Amino acid sequence: MREATRIALSLFFFIVTSGRIFMGKAQNKTFIPVNVGVILDLHTWKGRMGWSCINMAHFYASNSHYKTRLVLNTTDSKNDVVQAPVAALDLIKNTEVQAIIGPQNSMQANFVINLGKKAQVPTISFSATSPSLTSLRSKYFFRVAQNDSAQVKALSAIVKAFGWKQVVPIYINNEYGEGIIPFLIDALQDVDACVPYQSAIAPLATDDAISKELYKLMTMQTRVFIVHMTRNLSSRLFTKAREVGMMREGYVWIVTSGIANSFSSIEPSVLDSMQGVLGVKTYIPKTKELKNFAIRWKRTFQQENPNITNFDLNVFGLWAFDATSALATAVEKLVGYANLGSEQPNPSSNLIDLETIRVSKNGPKLREVLLGVRFKGLSGEFNFLNGQIKSSTFQITNVIDDIGRVVAFWTPENGLRRELMNSVNKNVYSTSKNNLRLITWPGDVEIVPKGWEIPTNGKKLRIGVPVKGGFAEFVQVPHHGTNTTQVK
Repeated sequence: MREATRIALSLFFFIVTSGRIFMGKAQNKTFIPVNVGVILDLHTWKGRMGWSCINMAHFYASNSHYKTRLVLNTTDSKNDVVQAPVAALDLIKNTEVQAIIGPQNSMQANFVINLGKKAQVPTISFSATSPSLTSLRSKYFFRVAQNDSAQVKALSAIVKAFGWKQVVPIYINNEYGEGIIPFLIDALQDVDACVPYQSAIAPLATDDAISKELYKLMTMQTRVFIVHMTRNLSSRLFTKAREVGMMREGYVWIVTSGIANSFSSIEPSVLDSMQGVLGVKTYIPKTKELKNFAIRWKRTFQQENPNITNFDLNVFGLWAFDATSALATAVEKLVGYANLGSEQPNPSSNLIDLETIRVSKNGPKLREVLLGVRFKGLSGEFNFLNGQIKSSTFQITNVIDDIGRVVAFWTPENGLRRELMNSVNKNVYSTSKNNLRLITWPGDVEIVPKGWEIPTNGKKLRIGVPVKGGFAEFVQVPHHGTNTTQVK
C-alpha cells in the first residue's frame, strides 16, 4: 500500500521525457507504425549499450518487405525503482503502446510486470534476471535473458569438483541479490556443501561498511565465496577485498553471470583486484553474423558516446537486439489479425487512477504470436519456453591479467567439460576437476585452495587434564623440577 502511494505521488509530479524513434523508414505512409515503449536507465553502461543495440536499424534493412515498423517511445527511468512503473503507466495509458521493452533491473520489473499483466501489454526484459519475477506468474512477461537460477548447478559443480564443504554467498541486499539465494543453497546442499553464513551488502553501502563486512568474513573459517551483485558494487567489493588481504593465496572467489558477463567492460584497475577469480559466464556461439554486428555496433557506439573509452559488447546487448527482433517479427505476423495502426495516443490528466488503465485489444494475440517466434539470433537459437528463452550453457572463466580465460564449459546434460563440442556425444554428467584446464588462483598460485583456514582471531583451545592418577594408560601428568607440567 505504501509503495502504491509512493508511485501515485510520483505520477502526480511526473513529466515523461521520452523520444519517439522510428526503426527503419516508418515515416513512409505505406508502413504501419506500431508504438512500443522502451524503459531503460540511460545513464548506466548497460542502459546505453542496450539502447544502442535496440536502435540498430538494420533489422528492417534485411526485412524491407515488412508492412509494419516499430516506433520506439523511450523513457529514461534513471535507475529509480519508482520511475520505471511511472513511465510504464504513462506509456500504457497515454501512448497506448502495444508492448514494453524493459525495464532494466529486477527491482524495477516487479511493478512494471504487474502493470503489463493488468493492461495485457507484453513486457519484454533483456536484463531482469531474478528468479523471483517468475513467481509473479504473468502470462505477459517475457524474459530474453537467463534466469539466475539456471546457473546454480554450474556453481555447485565447481564446488563439488574441488571438494569444498563450506561456501559463503556474498550478495547485494535487494530483490536481485536475494532471488538466487534459495536456489543456490539447494544446489550446494545437493553436492554436500553447506552455507554457514550469508553476507548481504546494501546497494549503497559505504567503503567502510564493505571493509567491516570483509573483516568479519576473515574471522570465519570459510574461504570460498560466491559473489552475486551488480557490476558496480562488485567492483568496490573486490577493490576492498584486495586492500584487506583477501585476494591472497588460500582464498576462492567465484562470481555469477551478472558480473562475469561484464568482464570486458570492467575497469583495468578493478580487474587487477580480481586476479584469480572464477566466473560463470553465459555461453554465446561465435558466428559470422555476430562478428559483423559487433564491428558495426562498436563503430556506432563510439560515435554516439565519444567520452566512453572502456566499452565492449556483451550478452545483454545481444539479448536487447534479439528481443527487439522477436517483437518486430511478432508484430508483423499480426497484420491482418489486428488493427495495429488504429489506436492513437489519448493523453489523460488522471495518471494516478490505476483502476482505469486500458486493456490492450491486441495484447492477447501478440502474446500468442510471441510465444511461437523462432529464429537464429545473435545470442543463439531463439525461442520462448513458458515466456523465457531456453539457454543453459555456461563457460567457466578465470581472470588472468586483463582477460577472462575459458577453463571449462558446463551444460545440464554433461556437467563440466573442457571442450563443448566433445561433450555432445557423452551422456555422463561430470563434476571432475580433471575436466577443467589449469586455473590460476588468487595469490598467483596454481595449487588448489583447501577452502578453509584457521580464523584470524581464532581462540586457542584449552584442554583441562585431571592430575589425579588412576588412568595412566590414557593420560599421564609427570612433574619436572623445572616447575612445569607435561601431559603425555
